[in-house]
Amino acid sequence: MMPNSKALVRATVGVIWLVVVMTLAAELSEPFKTLLAETFTHHWIGKSVISVVAFVVFYAIFSRARESDNVSRGAWQVVWSVVLGGLIIFSFFLWHFISG
Repeated sequence: MMPNSKALVRATVGVIWLVVVMTLAAELSEPFKTLLAETFTHHWIGKSVISVVAFVVFYAIFSRARESDNVSRGAWQVVWSVVLGGLIIFSFFLWHFISG
């Protein structure tokens, strides 16, 4: 059985945005960062474990979607999510650094 490319794209994009939100939340909420660190030994490991679990769940949910005929469109959705998510995280840390 071949993987469903539409489900892969949706799960990937979902996890990208989940990581962006968790990264900002961990920086803005010390209790959230502490919860991740205490539960998983380090907040990075916590975000990684949550991301893997979320990917599996998202893929399972979206695997019922009809297969996409346009894989290239899905690839661009992933690329733009990475670029925009990266810019958001970079901008946040730049603001954090500049504002002291």
